[in-house]
Amino acid sequence: MFVVRVMPIARGMFKDRLTFFSRDPMPEGSVVNVTIRNKQTPALIVESEDARSEKSTIRSADFALKKIPPTARPKRVFTDIFIEASKEIALWHGVSESAIFSTLTSTVILESSNRLEPVTVENEKIKSDTDIPVRADLLILQAEYLERLRTYRNLVREAFARSSSVLLITPTIAEAEALESELGRGIEGRTILMTSNVPKKRLILGWNKAVTEKEPLLIIGTAFALSVPRRGIDTVIVERESARTYKGVQRPHLDVRRAAEFLARKSGARLILADFPVRVETKYRVDAHEMDELARPQSRTSSSAKIAIIDTRKKDNTKGTKRIFTTLTEDTKHEIKDEVAKGGRVVVFAIRRGISPLTVCNDCGTPVTDPMGAPMTLHKSGSGNVFMSHRSGAILPAETSCKLCGSWDLVTLGIGVDRVADELKKAFPEQSVLVFTKDTTPTHLVASKLRDQFYNTPGAILVGTERMLPYLKEPVELVVVASLDSLLSLSAWRAHEQALSLLFYLRERAELKFILETREIENAAIQSFSSGNPNDFYRDEITERERYNYPPFTVFIGLGWHGTKHAVEKM
Repeated sequence: MFVVRVMPIARGMFKDRLTFFSRDPMPEGSVVNVTIRNKQTPALIVESEDARSEKSTIRSADFALKKIPPTARPKRVFTDIFIEASKEIALWHGVSESAIFSTLTSTVILESSNRLEPVTVENEKIKSDTDIPVRADLLILQAEYLERLRTYRNLVREAFARSSSVLLITPTIAEAEALESELGRGIEGRTILMTSNVPKKRLILGWNKAVTEKEPLLIIGTAFALSVPRRGIDTVIVERESARTYKGVQRPHLDVRRAAEFLARKSGARLILADFPVRVETKYRVDAHEMDELARPQSRTSSSAKIAIIDTRKKDNTKGTKRIFTTLTEDTKHEIKDEVAKGGRVVVFAIRRGISPLTVCNDCGTPVTDPMGAPMTLHKSGSGNVFMSHRSGAILPAETSCKLCGSWDLVTLGIGVDRVADELKKAFPEQSVLVFTKDTTPTHLVASKLRDQFYNTPGAILVGTERMLPYLKEPVELVVVASLDSLLSLSAWRAHEQALSLLFYLRERAELKFILETREIENAAIQSFSSGNPNDFYRDEITERERYNYPPFTVFIGLGWHGTKHAVEKM
C-alpha cells in the first residue's frame, strides 16, 4: 500500500494538501480523480510513499485515509515547468497553490484527462543540476494595434525558422479570436486557439496537438493557455497588457501578467508585454533596467482621425435661463446626424452602466449606498427604475428616501450608458441605436451577434461601456466619448492611467473623427491624449508616484478575513 498526497485542483478547498492511500504507486506530477465531499475532483499528485515508511504517521493521524480506487488512472497532464512556476506564482500572490492551479487550468481539460495525450519527460525542457540557469528576456513593445500585428507576424516567422513555438495571451475571448483570424492566415494547420468558448472536442484536439505535434506552433488564448504542455515555446506575448481583465476581481486575484512572467522565467522563454501605451510601472521597468525594448517605442499616435475635445462647461445655457441637462452637446449630435445620414457608423462610449452612476440627497449630500457602503447605480427595469449595486448585487426601489435625513429630494449625478442611449433614441428615432453592456450582452455569443448586427447595419449607433471595446474589430467613421469624468474623479490611484489607455484604444477605432466631451479639460491624462504623446503623462505620473511611494516603488498588499462575524473577530 502507498500513501498518496495530492493537491485538489478546485476553488474553495479547505486544505491545500489531502492524503489518500492507494494499492499502487502513483507518479508525482500526474493528475488523478479523488473523492472529496462525495464528489469526484481532479487533483495533482504531490507525493507517493510506501506506507511501511509512514506507519507512525498513519497511526497518529486523527482521520481515516480514503482509498483511491484501482480504476483511477493517473495521467501526466502538465509539465514540471508549469507546476514549479505555479508554486512561485502562488507564493507571490500570497494564496494557496490549489487556487492558482484551478485558475490557470481548464475544467474541460481536467475532466477529459482520459482523452488527453500523456506528457512524457521528452515533452518538456529538462534541466539538470549542472545546467547553467537561463535568464528570460523581459521586453516591452509599445506600438498601436496594426503595428503590433506586423511585429507578431515577424516574431512567429522568426520562431518557426528556429523550430520554436509562440504563445500569445489575450485579455478577452474576442481578442483571441481576432488575433487567430489575423495571424493564422497561411498557417491555419499550425495555429491553435485556446479559450473557454472553443468547443470541447476542438479544445481537446488542440491540446493533444500541442503535446504531440513536432512542427512549431502558434498558440493563442486567454489565461489558461499558460498551462498548455507545449515543448519549445521560446516566446510568450501578453497582448494589451494594460487591460484590467488581466487582474482577477475575485479571489485569488491572480495577475495573469505576473503569471506569464514567472512561467517565462522558469522556462527561459522571452516575455513580451505589448500595448499602446504600456502601463506606467511596465515602462518604468525599462528605466530601471529590469526590462528592455523589443523595438523603438512608438511615442505618438499615428491615427489620422480628427480630434475634437469639447469642454462641456462652456456649453451650458446662458445665465438667466433654465439649464436643461443633456448627455451630449448639440454640436456632437449634429456630427452624429451628418455621419449617419451618409450611412456611416457611430460608436458612443460611456464609462458607467445604468442611468446614473451616483445618486445623492439634495438636502444633506448623502449618497445612496448598499449595505456594504458601495454607491448604487440607477438602472431601468421591467417594473420601473431601481437602484442596483454592482459590487454586492443589492437592489432598492427608486422611491427610496435618504437613509440619513429621510429626505425624498434625491438627485442623480453623472452619465450612465442607458441615459445616453435614451437621449440618442429620441434624437434619432429612425436610426438603429444598440446598447452594448454587461447587462445586454452577458455572454460572448450574444456579444458577437450584437457586434455583427452593428457592423452589418449602415447608419447604426452603438452605445456601450468597456464591455464593447474588444468587439470593435474594425474602425468606424465616428467615435464619441460621452462620459469619462466619473473615472477621472475616482480616488483610485490608477484611474487617470486607465482613462488614458481607454482614450488611445478608442482613438485607434476612429476612422474619420473622434469627439471627447469632458469637464476635466485640464486633467493631465486629457492633455497627454490631446497632444497624442503618452510619454508626457508618464513623466508626470512616475514623478508623483515616486513622491508618494506608490507602485512601482512599492507593492500594495491587501489582507482580507472571510467567515462568520465570530470567526473574523477571533482572527
